[in-house]
Amino acid sequence: MSAQYCAFCGNPLPAVGTYCPSCGAARPGATTAAPLPGPGPGIPSGFAPGPAYGAASSAVTQPGPSAATRVTDARALSLVTWAAVLSLLGSLVGIAVASATNLGGLIAVTSTTSGTSVSLPSPWVWVALLVSDAAFALTEILLFRRAFRELSGVDRRFSTPATLALLAFVGAALALVGGGLLLDALYQAVNCAGSGNPISSSCLLTGTFWGGTALIGLGAVVAVIGYIGILLGIWRLGTRYGDALFKVGAILLIFPVLNIIAAALILIGARADRRQVERASTVDLSPR
Repeated sequence: MSAQYCAFCGNPLPAVGTYCPSCGAARPGATTAAPLPGPGPGIPSGFAPGPAYGAASSAVTQPGPSAATRVTDARALSLVTWAAVLSLLGSLVGIAVASATNLGGLIAVTSTTSGTSVSLPSPWVWVALLVSDAAFALTEILLFRRAFRELSGVDRRFSTPATLALLAFVGAALALVGGGLLLDALYQAVNCAGSGNPISSSCLLTGTFWGGTALIGLGAVVAVIGYIGILLGIWRLGTRYGDALFKVGAILLIFPVLNIIAAALILIGARADRRQVERASTVDLSPR
């Protein structure tokens, strides 16, 4: 006869008996005169018990945190916390840069009858913008992907978000490379024609220019598809941990202006749920 495990705490069940000796929950198929008054020791309130170690329960339709997954849950929530912190920092840096720099005037294009002239700032301005944005965005995406991959081992709902998060990383990287090529072509053209002078076709590196433009377009499409996967993963965090902060944050992330509020909500939710998971582990390991 194969061993059975408690669907609530994941501990082995004895061959006979009505209740789990570890948490006091009724074993599957047992007949009880009255339901238990509440969750057993070590099970935090608000957490939906999920099947552990292959145990099945007809009352549970979606897997949730359990004794068998607490280490994974804590690790994934820690990664989500750091991703939210980077999102907050990136948004704040973006606001600071936009306030200190006229972003709309970084590239000035003037068309006349004799041709088109382009005015560009010093190269270090664009390098600083691209490097700072890329550092925050790419690292944030990788942290979300790692969190979803951690959880996909115990909850298949996170497999798709983990895959799509990788697409977001690839798309963002392609767009970054394309932006670099496009800027290189523009700077080469301006240097060739002279600042303020119309740019002739002989000065423009056509292959680099259009190659960079194509990479930006392709990267943007791939990144948007991947970003939808990240939003889906954040929403499913709310489902797994019964936390509406994740779901509200996922919705607000759709609107660029509300990025800071969304990141703050995700950060608060991840920290609170991680503490709950860690407290549950402490209670479970305490002597009875």
